[in-house]
Amino acid sequence: MNQTFPLKNKRTWLKEVHEFRSQRSLSLGKEAIELLVKQNLPVTLKTVSEKSKEIDPEKKGIHQNTIRINEYLYECYKQHSLTYKQKENTKSMKPNFNADIDFRKIKPNRSVENKQRKYMKLSKKNLYSACSLRNNILMIIILNG
Repeated sequence: MNQTFPLKNKRTWLKEVHEFRSQRSLSLGKEAIELLVKQNLPVTLKTVSEKSKEIDPEKKGIHQNTIRINEYLYECYKQHSLTYKQKENTKSMKPNFNADIDFRKIKPNRSVENKQRKYMKLSKKNLYSACSLRNNILMIIILNG
């Protein structure tokens, strides 16, 4: 009873429909990106999607995920998108710590409870930067002896 049906496996019509739709989304996406660049508007996934709906004669446009899935369209998007480039640049940037701290202002008899309360009020991100800055200061103190 283990039969394979040749009609279900060869769906040639499906490949044609898929090819037509991917070409349609590619042309609409490229045209939308070119219009956004000409109008000096930001090229984001949302703006490309909205502009493609305005351009499309059927008023369907393309979805934001279509831009990500279609590799040719996504390459075109990455070339023209400032937000994508900014996101890539922030990933590669390392935090810049300022080690110019006047150690004379640090009191040896300061209250530990007050410091704990101060750190409890900080968000996780701010707490992380404060701890890493503190570790850098300790390293400077150790190195300078």
